[in-house]
Amino acid sequence: MLPAELNLGWLDGAILAGYVALLAAVGWWAAHRTAKTTDDYFLANRSIPWLVTTASFIATCISALTFIGTPAEGFSSDYRYLLSNPGDIAATIFIAMVFLPHFQKLRVTSIYQAVAERFGPSARTTCSAYFLLTRSLASTVRIVAIAKVLEVVTGGGVSYPYCVVIVVGGILAYTTIGGGRAVAWTDLMQFALLVIGAVAALVYIIHLVPGGVFGIVEAGRHALRSDGTPYDKFNFMEMYKPANLGLLFLMMVWGFFNSSAAYGTDQDMVQRLLACNDNRKARQSLMLWGLASVPITFLFLSIGVGLYAYAKVHPELIAGMTDNDHIFPRFILGVMPHGLRGLLLAAVASAAMGSADSALASLSAAFTMDFYKPYWGQGQSEERLVKVSKLSFVGFGLFFMLCALCLRRLDNLLWLAFRLIAFTYGPLLGIFVVAIMTDWKLSERQVLKLMLAPTIFTFLFAMVAWFAATHGGGAFWAEMHHTYWRLYTIVGTLFVIGGAYRLNQRGGYTASVSPS
Repeated sequence: MLPAELNLGWLDGAILAGYVALLAAVGWWAAHRTAKTTDDYFLANRSIPWLVTTASFIATCISALTFIGTPAEGFSSDYRYLLSNPGDIAATIFIAMVFLPHFQKLRVTSIYQAVAERFGPSARTTCSAYFLLTRSLASTVRIVAIAKVLEVVTGGGVSYPYCVVIVVGGILAYTTIGGGRAVAWTDLMQFALLVIGAVAALVYIIHLVPGGVFGIVEAGRHALRSDGTPYDKFNFMEMYKPANLGLLFLMMVWGFFNSSAAYGTDQDMVQRLLACNDNRKARQSLMLWGLASVPITFLFLSIGVGLYAYAKVHPELIAGMTDNDHIFPRFILGVMPHGLRGLLLAAVASAAMGSADSALASLSAAFTMDFYKPYWGQGQSEERLVKVSKLSFVGFGLFFMLCALCLRRLDNLLWLAFRLIAFTYGPLLGIFVVAIMTDWKLSERQVLKLMLAPTIFTFLFAMVAWFAATHGGGAFWAEMHHTYWRLYTIVGTLFVIGGAYRLNQRGGYTASVSPS
């Protein structure tokens, strides 16, 4: 259980109310200019300044799960989570130099239109459906997370279903009318709040731990694992021992593949960059995030290490705690003073809303441009398409709400939502690589088969690994379930690329259908 002191003071309430009021004001300002085209509605007519684009992109990358989960990683483990950052940096350079210029040249609203340019509309529909499935479930989990936090903050005074309605309704209130412009400018505010809140939390933890920074380092250097074995959280060279080189290599390679898929094939990410008013600076924004992700990740991991040092002096913080993800919320709600508590709660809310609002915008864009327009909206005016886009905003919001209500108690399935991208990102990245970087010829049916085969195989294998790991199947299956599920993204990518090469060599063909 969390500490009993969950009450919010007037200062906390004022900060949270000010945050909500500012969101509403920005949404109203964005809606004051009526969008007349889908390009204007989703991409703000490609007029967003590059600094705002950068902040919006970073806010999209940092979710409430990052805000809560990364400190938990630092608390329970060490800094090895940083091992994926070199691959992440390489991915931002790759996507900025190869994929993004291609999207910008075609002036697409949905990036899956670029696949249709090569392989026809059915291939675009397949890729967009992969995105819609993945992003919908992943975003629902984020809604569940923030609704549970809100329920705890109110001490149960507001029930979980009402918390879900409040969260989704709040996001819809400032995004539906304002569209991409509202998302971009509110994300700027949310990015600032995220950074300020995280820095304030770390400074306060340093202030509380005896000895400050030196006290935290000392506690981290003599840390104990859950089984009682000692280890050093600050022994960075431990990661480069021969026994750990396999994991080091896997994390770097997985970081490259996973981040390339996220930044280059996920409409949620790319849509922020396509809205920028300067194509060259949009590419710079992506590479800037690659560099910024290192200190940001280090910041949140350091919060977790600081909490470990604090808990050694104040063990009551972790009394009865069964999930390491609870450590930061416990500290915020039970230790932080009023005012700072409100700031951190607003930061957690902004992390959740910053990723959820962009998800709604991208899902609406993908549905409108990849499904409604080519299949049901041919010949319809832009004004009509904008109305449909707004309705799809609300529709996806209601879908989030319904799924969040159903998933509340299905905790054993939450891991599937987080890892779902491992089954879909690989095939998506593979087909985008083939479409953008080769002239290989494939039919629409071949594209569908190439994507479905690794998705089905990796999903079934993951189910076997999960069942074996949870029913005494041995160390191999335990490692496959807990660590090596990251291979699924790599396998999916290489399968599609290799399969496309073989089919092209055997005389495949490309559909000559232009996307609508």
